[in-house]
Amino acid sequence: MGLKTRFTCAALGLALSGSSQGDSAGMRLLGKYDGGGRGVEIGADAVRVSIPLDARACHGAGRRLTLYLRGLRADEGPHPGYRVLLVRRGARSPGEPVGEFNFYGSGPGTRRDVSFELAPGLLANRQGPCAVRLLLQAAGPAEKAGRAAIDSLEVWRQ
Repeated sequence: MGLKTRFTCAALGLALSGSSQGDSAGMRLLGKYDGGGRGVEIGADAVRVSIPLDARACHGAGRRLTLYLRGLRADEGPHPGYRVLLVRRGARSPGEPVGEFNFYGSGPGTRRDVSFELAPGLLANRQGPCAVRLLLQAAGPAEKAGRAAIDSLEVWRQ
């Protein structure tokens, strides 16, 4: 295997490594919500989360923003997929779709991270408290869903 091939494989490995993505050079944590260390439980009912951000974040240049959901975990029960929606202040719609995640392959003792790219202009011209407001909503039948949770939700800027 040549040097170029090894470098490409190493770069791909870093890109796919999950939790280290947000820790790479050039990334800056703008805000985090972890439910006071308890995480965020999700189930049949929609869950609203507000991630308070560094006040300077709302006045910076429009660079790439990434939302990380860290430590997704679930029990053995059935689990629907979940939609992540961005809720804008004063909006009448349920929210703008950010992405979806599921618990396929999850079970006791398993945790994983997912990330979604957010629009660069998301924080431009924000007034009032600087925060990202999200709605986590079941994308399918959730009445008999098992227990699931997320350790933290984080917003990073590159």
